Amino acid sequence: MLHYLLHASEVPWQDQLLYAGIFVAAIALVFLVLWWRRRAAHPRRGDFAALVEQPDVAQALAAQEESPLSDAAHAWQQTRHTMANVKTGVERFLALIWALLSGLLCAISVSAVISDLWKFPAVDWRLFAFYAVLGVVSAWFTRVQWRDFRGRT
Repeated sequence: MLHYLLHASEVPWQDQLLYAGIFVAAIALVFLVLWWRRRAAHPRRGDFAALVEQPDVAQALAAQEESPLSDAAHAWQQTRHTMANVKTGVERFLALIWALLSGLLCAISVSAVISDLWKFPAVDWRLFAFYAVLGVVSAWFTRVQWRDFRGRT
């Protein structure tokens, strides 16, 4: 699927429509589950046994009067919050992957610089400068991605 994201113009419109449908269906499923859980948590009218089990009878009586539309609005807010958490989790995961890969590139660059310095008189200065700059840039990028992963700016 990552291949499809990188080459979206090459993917047939039917596949794009399928993936969009799956995405919308997942959001709708999250919404319906949250709405159903909220509706099921309310005691039914006349169910006095359920009222007695609630910690606050006044709140339980008020919950009986809530409409399905207010429950849907609350479930929609929870769905938006859940999708924001999923987005944040994906962004943090990608930042971790980038931090690990750029850290590996930084380690390779540092080892190349050290190995060039080891044979000091016969140093290829262009290659040395290339690896030194690549090491500095990858170290900076690693730091930025690690801060993104940790949630700092």
